[in-house]
Amino acid sequence: MAVPGGTTTTDALPVTALIATIRGWPTCRQAVSLIAPEVHAAGGEFIVADASGNPPPSEADRAELGGPIRWLSMPGQSVFQLRHAGYRAARGAVVAITEDHVYVAPDWVERVLDAHRRYPNAGAIGGTVLNNTDQKLVDWAAFFLTQGPFMPPLANGVTSRISGPANVSYKRRVLERLGGDADHGVIDFLELPAALEGEELVADDSIKVRHNQSQGLLGTSRAEYDNGRTIAGYRRRQMARGDWLRICLSPVLPTYRAVRQMRIVRGKDMQPGMTVGRMTRALPAHLWFQYCAMAGELVGYAAGPGDSPRRLY
Repeated sequence: MAVPGGTTTTDALPVTALIATIRGWPTCRQAVSLIAPEVHAAGGEFIVADASGNPPPSEADRAELGGPIRWLSMPGQSVFQLRHAGYRAARGAVVAITEDHVYVAPDWVERVLDAHRRYPNAGAIGGTVLNNTDQKLVDWAAFFLTQGPFMPPLANGVTSRISGPANVSYKRRVLERLGGDADHGVIDFLELPAALEGEELVADDSIKVRHNQSQGLLGTSRAEYDNGRTIAGYRRRQMARGDWLRICLSPVLPTYRAVRQMRIVRGKDMQPGMTVGRMTRALPAHLWFQYCAMAGELVGYAAGPGDSPRRLY
């Protein structure tokens, strides 16, 4: 059987879908229930790596989902450790990643596989991310920070930047070269440059998901702090010139990042309810979140990641 990863075997699976969750079942029910029938119809496997310690779905729940799920129970681990374990457990020639608060389109798996067939030299392919929590300005401000560049439209084809774990897929050959370890897990975008040497990055905006995350002002502030501390704590193990520049420029870097991000977003399609005026009103919260992330980065560089990685989902 020919598979998009470029191998031909009698037992290779065409695709593995992977979700990492620290909240577990039944919180991730909606995300899981959307993916399961798609991946099973494609002849693939579905892995859920779960750090919650909650019981996995019952046999009755699994029967409703239409096929088996490999449920990896890893209590107390971070999403980065969960993904690291899931990548190594995956048997698919293509490994498609999303999150427990992301709702995939009905043709998500089909589109992922089609893209990898059309781009056999692509080590990683990213799709588009839409905002499913679009009523509050604070949620738009948070969404713009992490997902704004991946709103449609994308410049389809070979690119220099693709979406992250909300909507990305890899040839398994890339994951076999990806860094990280069991203790720290893996932050994909930091490890990918080395793993993707000789490979292409591709964007395809036909691969669509909806991001469903609303944490309010306080919750998002804490999450952005934790995200900044996690990334800097990971980088701290091998400081480079760019890390010292981030520290030196920390008073002004959040403002630069906010302006850059909002300029990118202004070139995107507006979802219903989002206007230029509302985008402008979301800017103060967006700027605040950028400074929360920078505060986390400074603490991460100074003292390491602490417990921040285990709080992120």
